[in-house]
Amino acid sequence: MCPQKLKLGLLLDSFKVPAWIYGVIQRIAAENSGEFSLVVLNDGKTGPAPVGKNTIVYSLFNRLDEKLFTKEPNPFAPKNAAEILSGTPLIKVTPLRNGNVSFISEADAEKIREYQLDILIQFGFEHLDLESLNASKYGTWFYYHGDDRIMKGGPPGFWEVVENWSETGSALLSAGGSSPLNRVLFRSHFVTYPLSPARHRSYYFWATTSFLPRQVSLLQQMGEERFCQEVEKYNAALLREVRNYEAPSNFTAIKSIAKLTIRLAGEILHRLFYFDQWFLLFSFKQDISDTLCEFHRLMPPRDKFWADPHAIQSGDRYYIFIEEFLQHKNKGHISVIELDDSGNWKSPVKVLEKDYHLSYPFIFKWKDRVYMVPESRANKTIDLYECADFPYKWEFKKCLMDNISAVDTTLFHHANKWWLFTGIAENRAAAPNVELFLYYTDDLFNGEWTSHPHNPIVSDVKSARPAGSVFVKDGKLFRPSQDCSKVYGYGFDLNEIVTLSETEYRESRVVSIRPSWDKKIKATHTFASCGNLTVIDAFTKTCKVW
Repeated sequence: MCPQKLKLGLLLDSFKVPAWIYGVIQRIAAENSGEFSLVVLNDGKTGPAPVGKNTIVYSLFNRLDEKLFTKEPNPFAPKNAAEILSGTPLIKVTPLRNGNVSFISEADAEKIREYQLDILIQFGFEHLDLESLNASKYGTWFYYHGDDRIMKGGPPGFWEVVENWSETGSALLSAGGSSPLNRVLFRSHFVTYPLSPARHRSYYFWATTSFLPRQVSLLQQMGEERFCQEVEKYNAALLREVRNYEAPSNFTAIKSIAKLTIRLAGEILHRLFYFDQWFLLFSFKQDISDTLCEFHRLMPPRDKFWADPHAIQSGDRYYIFIEEFLQHKNKGHISVIELDDSGNWKSPVKVLEKDYHLSYPFIFKWKDRVYMVPESRANKTIDLYECADFPYKWEFKKCLMDNISAVDTTLFHHANKWWLFTGIAENRAAAPNVELFLYYTDDLFNGEWTSHPHNPIVSDVKSARPAGSVFVKDGKLFRPSQDCSKVYGYGFDLNEIVTLSETEYRESRVVSIRPSWDKKIKATHTFASCGNLTVIDAFTKTCKVW
């Protein structure tokens, strides 16, 4: 028997809402976890606040920034949600004001309570006092676009870019309610796009559209007690010093624009005269934490880069499968490098190429056969290949998943099940490298993949994206993960998988590797270990002129 749908109410200023909010409403309406039982419409909304003389420079810059840098689809394009909400009961409310704070009168709040809502969702009624609005069982849920632990105010995404933060936070919060839940219901962090606040907002607002529908579904499936236990982790972090932000004054806006202009000019010059070249490093020492400076380099020609190493041993030889990227094609294929235990190596040999980009050649053995799952996000598939003649000949075995935008898929067999980790951006316009999804099946070749109930099991640009094969050491499971906060593939961590089951997942970071051993190395993002061999990748900035 399926749990009863949660009864949801919406606080709206108008049925015309930004596209990202329309996406949230549309997804909830299409799923089976909640139903819209009431719309509370702001009858006192008179339109956007006029632009003050003190912030006119910021206003003009923001319009230009949006016009030049916002990628389609625009998360703030107006869309009409009236059709989705047709037939939903409607109450019009004029909020009362007390200074900068507004209130819903007790008489109007009582009208809302008559609908016995489980959740009231705020997508309007700016500056509304939510703590005193006990009009739904689980309180009023609302988005906070920023890191609520360190900043208040806005505009969203502006100061993170101007101050060049490596990451930007966003959260789903709750307030009030007759049975209040924890204050933070979900939190994630996204890489900060450093050149344009408008482009940055576009990326991470789209990414947040998943927060609300997923947590509504989780509450409906788990019930209040288990849901509160699940979201407790988001409330465990200590609050740091909270700074207040607001729209910049004209003078501050001019300084901010100058800073962004210089940064943009620097990026243009860098792209004109430099390119990022990934290469490989290997060692036959077991402990990598203190010996990275002793690793031996495998440098590609200037027209290529080598990345995403995955290693397998056969006899007295090691075979390192890599993404080999050709600059003139702007596309990668899979190649293999043969290496002996003295460090002698042969030039890469191409083993798999498609008319779309391939990378991250995850490779594994199963029942005396060798298989590969290369990243094929450009084809919107997760594909399995079987080796017909090791290591050079590979044949398509089957499509594990299709119509999916997945990166760096990593499989392993444990406790009589196959587990599949993959990085997914649920919304194609969302910020990448943020969320890790887990699936499982009993049969790799014929079974159906089941989504883990806690998906995404990790939602953080610093630790979500896979960075290599899951491995066992001293009886413990470890998952390598990427830190993509400062730049793509900035570093990697080794995380112990503490709990893994069909209902639970928990991991704990034990080792962190960042590009600190050589000033010329800017990032390192993949870890491979096989026998005595350890292989990682890294990139350096290479001058196009010399």
